[in-house]
Amino acid sequence: MNNIIQEDIRLLAESPLWRRFSKKSMLITGATGLLGAYITLAAVEANRIGAYGMKLYALGRDAQKWAALYRHGECTFLQQDIRAPLTVDSDLHFIVHTAGPVGPRLFAETPLEIISTNAEGVLALIHAARQRNCESFVFASTHEVYGAAEGEKRETDMPVGVDLSNSRSCYILGKQACENALVCASAEYGLHATSMRLARLYGPLMNLDSGLFVCDFIKDICGKQPVRIHGGLNLIRPLCYVADAAEAALRILADGASGEAYNVQGDETPTIGEIAALLSGTVIADKPETKDLPHSGHWLNTDKLKALGWRQTMPLVDGLYRTVSYNTV
Repeated sequence: MNNIIQEDIRLLAESPLWRRFSKKSMLITGATGLLGAYITLAAVEANRIGAYGMKLYALGRDAQKWAALYRHGECTFLQQDIRAPLTVDSDLHFIVHTAGPVGPRLFAETPLEIISTNAEGVLALIHAARQRNCESFVFASTHEVYGAAEGEKRETDMPVGVDLSNSRSCYILGKQACENALVCASAEYGLHATSMRLARLYGPLMNLDSGLFVCDFIKDICGKQPVRIHGGLNLIRPLCYVADAAEAALRILADGASGEAYNVQGDETPTIGEIAALLSGTVIADKPETKDLPHSGHWLNTDKLKALGWRQTMPLVDGLYRTVSYNTV
């Protein structure tokens, strides 16, 4: 880890929210992914500086990435598929479920795997939570559950425009199924379960080969190339820095209302053209005529999350600078 990630993790670890999990056990899935890694690293550091005595379990499939991120003995690594029965028998008082494939390339190449990993994975974890005295469960969902929506979206807004004939809908439908499964588990079993509907996450540990537009932009910059935009410049693309999303997960885990969802997004609502301009002075657009068209897309209202005490701490321009700096060291 370089200084950028160390600074992010230190700030997360100093949050007083960790006191809520003192002497408890916590499972974090997707611990080698972007959000899961930040939460796991912060939990390890919180244990170190705060002496909270949390018993930490981290689930992932990439042992090589695990070895690069964590030191031996900081937490217990469960190397397994999220759909398989957990290879741990102790209590799991808190579960943070961030595991799941993401990225346009995967949506196109393995859509059935996307649905299977999401739906079967959350059902396996619900079963584990019931068996292991889970006190609170938070699931990393997506803003895409709103479908092809326009304008500001609140948690009570219904999804629109999900095309069942398009295999790309595998991601949206998989996440919707997970959210509903947790609502059902809350109603049927009394499991304290919540969902966080994440805007597009970005940050130092993001996978630049995922096919997400901001990853492609940063790859262009790292390769000393102009930033290339293939779609419309007027498309609204709100982001959320990963450390802010990690802090939101902790707040929802500690204080979120069971059976409910919370929007998670940064305060800015930029277009894809504006994000490209923040990253580089040299932008090549395939559709330059779209720059002056009305803005199109949706963004998330975060009032419900802010009522729990959450605030954005990383402005977009600063977060982008940190992400580029990390990838160009």
